[in-house]
Amino acid sequence: MTKKTEKEKSINELIIDEAVKQYKEGNIKSSLDVENFLDGLLQPLMQKLLDTELENHLEYSKYEHVKEKKDANMRNGYCKEKTVKTRYGNIQVKTPRDRNATFNPIIIEKGQTRLTGFEDKCIALYAKGVSVRDIEKILKEIYGVNINKDMITKLISAVSEETEKWRNRPLKPIYVFTYADCLYIPIKGELTSSKKAIYVIIGVDATGHKDVLGMWIDESESASFWSNVFEDLKARGVKDILYMCSDGIAGFKGSLERVFPKTQSQRCVVHLTRNIYSLCPKKKAKEIIGDFKKIYTSTSLEKAQIELEQFKEKYVDQKNIIKKVEAFMQYLEPLFELPQEIRKCIYTSNAVESVNSALRKVTRGKGAFPSEESVYKILYLRIKELSEKWKNPIQNWKTIQEQLIELFGERYTKYLEI
Repeated sequence: MTKKTEKEKSINELIIDEAVKQYKEGNIKSSLDVENFLDGLLQPLMQKLLDTELENHLEYSKYEHVKEKKDANMRNGYCKEKTVKTRYGNIQVKTPRDRNATFNPIIIEKGQTRLTGFEDKCIALYAKGVSVRDIEKILKEIYGVNINKDMITKLISAVSEETEKWRNRPLKPIYVFTYADCLYIPIKGELTSSKKAIYVIIGVDATGHKDVLGMWIDESESASFWSNVFEDLKARGVKDILYMCSDGIAGFKGSLERVFPKTQSQRCVVHLTRNIYSLCPKKKAKEIIGDFKKIYTSTSLEKAQIELEQFKEKYVDQKNIIKKVEAFMQYLEPLFELPQEIRKCIYTSNAVESVNSALRKVTRGKGAFPSEESVYKILYLRIKELSEKWKNPIQNWKTIQEQLIELFGERYTKYLEI
């Protein structure tokens, strides 16, 4: 085998050869020196690419003679040298100019001073609940780039317009399953801070895809404000909702029926279970909850009634619990009229609670937020991040869709082609 000539070697091989040479000469002594060696390649690479861009724009090389083109566009030196922030640190480049001022570089655009999407990094960190001060520190430590607090704040402030646009965007005309819940976040007022209710609704559209329909803030959770929420959904284009699952705040069902009279409201079984758990003796809690589960997971109402009677006989001495379970049957009975796949979709509001749990992670331990706008902003960014995972329809969607067609007919099918 003959040794490769310089021309036969790939770019990577040439770079490695140069690194080995630098090591033998004592210029590379540690991994940090290797990083510095690679960093040093970035500036000449970017400068060469800018020069080549202009060459392509003019359609002739730097040393090529242009004949008979009196009015041809030509090179016109360089703009003032500028500092560009990269993930490897700062580099100095000069953007080449043309006489007709028609050259617009793509590699490093005019006015661009950052290469690696630091805006996206700042916003992504902010969406995870990282403070502005900590974002500044992280960018400095990881990327060696100084982006001050004011610049980061300015970048994040640009999200406000996007957030408002998202909150007021048009919605789909129908949602087959919806889940409503609240979480509480401290927000500063004029004199003191207080925990305010953040209303969140998740919807599953006619094609089985999940989405957060919106967020609303009020002093506390109330049936009257839920009416405002439902009116907002209607104003943004929602014409029908088949099922709505919630924690069952007093008056919630009435508020829903006033705006969407055909919607079936379903109490979340998990919340019912928590209510029963609060009445259980600690030593028997696990056993009692296990037996209650046998009731609401029964395959039919008849079997559920049998499980209920056995429950009453077994815990005859727990009168408060029996009374509560009997009262809850009014919320469980409608479930047994539905196919199992649909029943699983609406008997619990876990879908929205898991989202709220993710939202709490970015607000917990942050103290009181300065304004409602700041809350909307950080929660929107988090929701945007979560939504990236919701590309496919919900589980068993094909079967569920067939069942919806059978149950609702044209009320559902007329929206399938919209």
